[in-house]
Amino acid sequence: MVVLLTARAFCTLPRVLALQNQESGIRNGHWDTISLLCVEIELEKMSVVVANKKLKREIPPPQPPPWSDLNLDILICIMGRLCYVDQIHFRVVCKNWRLVSGVKPIDKLPWVLTLNFNCKHDYYPITLHDPSSCITYELGHEIDRSSLPGFGKLQVCGAGKNGWLLVAEISPNIGFDSNIYLYNPFNDWAAINLPHLTSSRIKATFGGTSDLTSKDCLFLAVHDVGEDQEGMRISTCRHGDRKWTKQFTDRRSREIVIGVFHVKGIFFCVFKSGILGSFNPNTKIWSLLITSENMDLVELQNLAAFEASVVESDGEVFLVYWKRGYKPWHIYRLDWLQMKWVKQVSLGKRVLFLGDISLLYSADGEIKDLADRIYYQGFRKSYFYPIKSGIGKLRSNALIRQSCIHYEARSDHMLRVWIEPPTLYREAA
Repeated sequence: MVVLLTARAFCTLPRVLALQNQESGIRNGHWDTISLLCVEIELEKMSVVVANKKLKREIPPPQPPPWSDLNLDILICIMGRLCYVDQIHFRVVCKNWRLVSGVKPIDKLPWVLTLNFNCKHDYYPITLHDPSSCITYELGHEIDRSSLPGFGKLQVCGAGKNGWLLVAEISPNIGFDSNIYLYNPFNDWAAINLPHLTSSRIKATFGGTSDLTSKDCLFLAVHDVGEDQEGMRISTCRHGDRKWTKQFTDRRSREIVIGVFHVKGIFFCVFKSGILGSFNPNTKIWSLLITSENMDLVELQNLAAFEASVVESDGEVFLVYWKRGYKPWHIYRLDWLQMKWVKQVSLGKRVLFLGDISLLYSADGEIKDLADRIYYQGFRKSYFYPIKSGIGKLRSNALIRQSCIHYEARSDHMLRVWIEPPTLYREAA
């Protein structure tokens, strides 16, 4: 029988032998076979116990799985609690984390895109300001001055989801020929050219699918007609088309278009007087849903001298009139069932961002104190107005505007646009 002896076993051996010698009555150092067998058995038992204890000490504790192997649902939950910039950092940790995509960032406030026309360079620099971190990012792409000859101007004529803007570069030297393209400032290579339009006032949007290069995505523009710049025309196109398709023309129209949007497959157009029209791309039919004959529009028609903006968020539509330095803020909500504008005295638990692109946010969580406010980009900086009973807090017949701590100061000759950060998608292999 093989016996595994350890240091502890050798130390215990003399004691075991003495006990065995006493019990067997053997004298003069003589051992019988039975006694030797007992000693071997005892030593074997001791060695097995010691070996087991040593084996237990050598087994490492169980290790948790690596972070790169986290369940996809857990990764999506974590990424959904991060802002846009942190989502970018999240996806570069490892290959598996980069596969997580299509998760909307948790940014609580819109960003601001700034185009500085007052610079002395041969181009117009573009910046993006993140209000959550108060960091302004200088983008590596810019607009060349030579692309805007004469008294040309840059016009943001619409916005879409995931950070896309519809931009028109209008050149009056060649009959108001407008170069229209989609631009995403969050992506260096994201720009999609659309056919040219001969127009100086353009409002546009798109709908049908989130893939802008798909033939299922339809772009719609509402613009003025011909060289006299009067009347209204609806034109559509798809990615890759060489020209816009004329869908509807009303040369007698003198209405000013303040916004277009897309809801459930239908395009809607809002005029400054409150008239609401719709265009069904399937039937090619243009319809007026709210007309000037509606007596509810009398008050809206009296606001012709005011600035106006329309904002749509998840099917909820607001029409807002304001005048700089004066107290009234006239806010109307579209009642889809009665198909009319209903005056609002409060935004409730929401905050409104007005500008060339207007956005409506839910004021919850970290920004709950911003509820029932209107943010507006003033002449030199951004301001907000607290709403109270629909017209704000009054002082000498004027609103008390307050400086906005979330956005940096501005200077003259700057184009500033509210913009929502996009949802990150996995790049194609």
